[in-house]
Amino acid sequence: MTTSTLRPVPRADCIADAAGGITFDVVGADTPQAALVLKRRGGGKAPEDELRLPLTPLGGGVSRAVLPSTVELAEGRWDARTDDGVALEPGIRDLRAIVDQTPGDGTDRIAVRVPYPTTDGRLAVRCWVRAPHAEAGAIGLAPEAGTMSVEGLLYGTELGEGAVAEARLSSGGRVHEVPVTGEGRAFGFTLPYAPISDTPPGKEQLWELWLRPARDADGIRISRILDDIWDKKGIFVYPKQTTDSYRAAPCYTGDNDLCVRLTAAG
Repeated sequence: MTTSTLRPVPRADCIADAAGGITFDVVGADTPQAALVLKRRGGGKAPEDELRLPLTPLGGGVSRAVLPSTVELAEGRWDARTDDGVALEPGIRDLRAIVDQTPGDGTDRIAVRVPYPTTDGRLAVRCWVRAPHAEAGAIGLAPEAGTMSVEGLLYGTELGEGAVAEARLSSGGRVHEVPVTGEGRAFGFTLPYAPISDTPPGKEQLWELWLRPARDADGIRISRILDDIWDKKGIFVYPKQTTDSYRAAPCYTGDNDLCVRLTAAG
């Protein structure tokens, strides 16, 4: 009769800092030459799709790896594993430093990293890299007027002449523009639902919200990423307003991009 000992699943406690760095304290991966590996989901075998972070033993079965804020990570979801391919379980995640981030006025590039638990119980890091960036703030609803309003801040650019917000049908083919108010980095606009719901009721429509800070400028995706919530889709839920054909409501995607969702009324 033989007795086998199951290897415990390694677990990582995380501390995130406001600059974008993350410290991982790992229990169960303190073998010599061990490393914590971040692998970009959906990436290939290119060197930029994998990052190895050396694990330094701290004693008591705990080892530490550090992701400095100066190390580049492409936007996406990065799964955390040991160097022999074992997925890490999420432990305590200290995200207090990134709850309400307020980058300075001179910030041209926004890089946000949030460690989070996946739906199947693994540890991953959600990374955003935006330059320039349009951060959504307060969202207002006016049921009597059939409109929604958005306020926010720009990073890496400022408002210029001819600034507009765009609602772009995600399936393509239609764009609706509304004027933008504000000054400098601060922007605001009001979007009426009627012009984007003027088609016969059908399948659900998703309209992406973009900002063009000047008449000839490229569009900037409006998102909300400067906090500790890695997926706002099921957390920030807004009341629906009924148009002639649809029910309309602001929403966030799983990537925290701001949209308007239309569903058939009735």
